[in-house]
Amino acid sequence: MNCYCLENELIKLSILPDLGAKIASLVYKPQNFEVLFQPEDGGYRLAAYGDGFADYDTSGADEMFPTIDPCAYPYEGYQGKALPDHGELWSIPWSIIPLDEGLAAEVKGRALPYIFRRTISLSKNTVHMEYQVCNRGDKPLYGLWAFHGLAACDESTRLILPPTQRIITVHDSKLLGSTGTSHSFPLTLDQNGQEYFLDRIKPRTTGKTEKIYVEGLIRKGEAALTLNEGRLIYKLVFPEDKVPYLGVWLNEGGFKGEYNCALEPSSGYYDSLEVAQKLDGISPLAAGATREWYLEIKLESC
Repeated sequence: MNCYCLENELIKLSILPDLGAKIASLVYKPQNFEVLFQPEDGGYRLAAYGDGFADYDTSGADEMFPTIDPCAYPYEGYQGKALPDHGELWSIPWSIIPLDEGLAAEVKGRALPYIFRRTISLSKNTVHMEYQVCNRGDKPLYGLWAFHGLAACDESTRLILPPTQRIITVHDSKLLGSTGTSHSFPLTLDQNGQEYFLDRIKPRTTGKTEKIYVEGLIRKGEAALTLNEGRLIYKLVFPEDKVPYLGVWLNEGGFKGEYNCALEPSSGYYDSLEVAQKLDGISPLAAGATREWYLEIKLESC
């Protein structure tokens, strides 16, 4: 596939425009460390629009919009439009626009009338991403965005959330309970009454997955993971007024036998437009209007 790279003295980043402008690789050069989880079969296949996300490589960093879970668009204007698994953007090619400092990529929605644009630039140890979504239709548009960046975790990885007292499970879990169960963070009790440290990654042999959200609106737009056996801080920074929710995906060998985790800043709550509508967890974008936000990835040696 075509691949575009951005590189400075600390970071090398690779993008696959034909595969949803996936950030396929993010190397922290001082430690020669690959930050993002890589395909375990060593390759990629082009997806077809509407295919299931799990049928292809589940690696790197993808953009999720206008939903994560597949659903029917629930709002007036485009009600009933089918929205595919993990959204539209990951499975269709993007256009690339080289810039003096960085790279822009954009794509048109298919089920809904919008243009999605992401601009990436590097500055020392920081990846800076600027986002725009423009409503090209004549009706208000509802869309949920989330960053789906799968990090290469290990058993020393620690989850560092913004000031948080409670989290909520959003997928049924044998240990954390059914969807909607609330837990104290970082220490809680599991369904067996045993202490459970939510800020720690269990071994790959655990053979389970978890998906949680910070309960309600986040208080500060940042979250981090320790990686590379505790030698690297992987930190996301984003505007909490525009990206007010934070999800966490933990794959401890339970999905495809893979081992990774993801910090998922999100503009909607949670994972599906149908759920967001019920919870009044998303705001509309007016006809002809553009919404902008940013995300930074900061890599720092410990």
